[in-house]
Formats: sequence, structure tokens, C-alpha cells
Amino acid sequence: MSIATDLLKAHRIGIRNLKEHLSTKFLSEILVITDRGTPISVNLPYSDVLELMDILDELADLETTVTVDEARRAIKAEAKGIPVSNLFNRIRAKHK
Repeated sequence: MSIATDLLKAHRIGIRNLKEHLSTKFLSEILVITDRGTPISVNLPYSDVLELMDILDELADLETTVTVDEARRAIKAEAKGIPVSNLFNRIRAKHK
């Protein structure tokens, strides 16, 4: 997950330094805010928050969750996949 990786690599800034040097530059990147070295808050760009909200919406959908679980089981069982082009052809055929 790219957001989690970005969070681990995020610039860290103490809350005092943040108060002194707050600028829009800091607000456009993932920023872990610390108090005496302990993370207390995270600043996320708006686009990342929207992406997280989309993910949460998908996780709240029971049908999507069931589909993901089925896919995970199939991958673990080393099921053979189908080429994406075949999948698109099947979808197009259903819509005709």
C-alpha cells in the first residue's frame, strides 16, 4: 500500500518546529508530527485522504469484501488466471 509506505518514509517534525515553520510546503506532503520524538499526529495531503476514504468505502461493501476473499483463496490455491484481454472480451460480450 503506497500510503503506508509513504507514511513510514515521511518527514518527521517536532510540534514546536511545526508551529514555528508552518507553511504550505509542509501541508502538501505526508508529515509525521512528533512531540519529544513520539508521533502524535499525521498530516496527509487531501488526495491521499480521498484515496483512503475510497478504500474504506470499498471495505464497507460486503460484496466487494467477499470477492476479495474469494480472490485471495484462489491465489493461495495457485489457481490459474485468465488474460486480461479475455476478461475484457467477456465483459464487452455481456454488454452487447
